[in-house]
Amino acid sequence: MQTIYSVNELAERWGMHPSTVREMERDGKLHRLPEIPGVRFSAAEVLQLESIGKDVEPLTVWERRKLEADNRQLKEENAELKRRLCNIGQLAIGG
Repeated sequence: MQTIYSVNELAERWGMHPSTVREMERDGKLHRLPEIPGVRFSAAEVLQLESIGKDVEPLTVWERRKLEADNRQLKEENAELKRRLCNIGQLAIGG
């Protein structure tokens, strides 16, 4: 099994133009091995990227922000419901 890939080898493996591989590196989606001469990428990272599909970041920035906002809102609603349940429990006990 190959342990490192050049830009051209990776482009051929993924069926894309070498400039697309370079663009992925510029975008921070792929990282070169700094200790190896030339531009080389680790097979471990290549396999990891392949395992999550061609879309390296499954959520867009907007989708991630929306999920985070939804999560905050749900946490606030959960806290409010807990507060109400506590009040109901105290009334039932006679507090």
